[in-house]
Amino acid sequence: MSNANRRSGIATIYASLKYLADIDYPPGDNSLNPFRDHVYHWLHEQEKEYDGPLFIRDKYRVHGSFHGNAIYASIVLGISNRETAQLCDSLLRYQWPNGGWNCNKKPNTKGPTIVHTAYGMRGLVTYQSVNDSSEIKQAIHNCAEILLDRQVYLKRTDGKPLRTVYSKMSYPYPRLYNFMAGLHILARSGHITDRRCDKALDLLESKFIEGQGWEMERKLFHHNKNKEGHTNVHWEMETLGKANQFLTVDALEILSKAGRFA
Repeated sequence: MSNANRRSGIATIYASLKYLADIDYPPGDNSLNPFRDHVYHWLHEQEKEYDGPLFIRDKYRVHGSFHGNAIYASIVLGISNRETAQLCDSLLRYQWPNGGWNCNKKPNTKGPTIVHTAYGMRGLVTYQSVNDSSEIKQAIHNCAEILLDRQVYLKRTDGKPLRTVYSKMSYPYPRLYNFMAGLHILARSGHITDRRCDKALDLLESKFIEGQGWEMERKLFHHNKNKEGHTNVHWEMETLGKANQFLTVDALEILSKAGRFA
């Protein structure tokens, strides 16, 4: 198998486990264990790079989202094992002093990225639900501060979106973040009532379609099996009018935990 095909195969398995967790697939399906093991083996291979040439100026240049999403999916799907705990230990070890993760190899890179910090945080939040500790609490708090300091999706300098696409809704949640993914993670971590979420919550409410729900504004998937990132699931078909039902369920969870409606 070529390296390109191998990467594509791993990406498909990795994404599929995450998708199953996102839609609350019933936990305990042991037929998923070989796929979990395949992802874990790939992550252990990545760690050889992280602990070697990607340890630059006393900081690990790590895709925190990789470990975070694998931990999240394993626990939600009820297929976690001792290696899940090892991945969590590694993720904590790779965390930057100010709370998140960054994969940028440039020596003068200053801070963590919101992408890896958000999804890495989701892994820690999910792990905390089965194995809490003061170390994990502090790590989650530090990650949350990074998201909250940016009001979930805004630049600190001028208050504009970090990226324009971060203000658009999509499902499944994009690999590279958006405001809805950030809100959902903060809702699950217990930080959604922080006033620094208000602008993102206002944006979410502004997108509500009366009598329907929330619409998918960006389609980030395809069904071409010959291209990396394909999915067999027709996410676009779960609609009520213009509204996507997956997005609508998550939006209602977010707004309920934020106290925006009874």
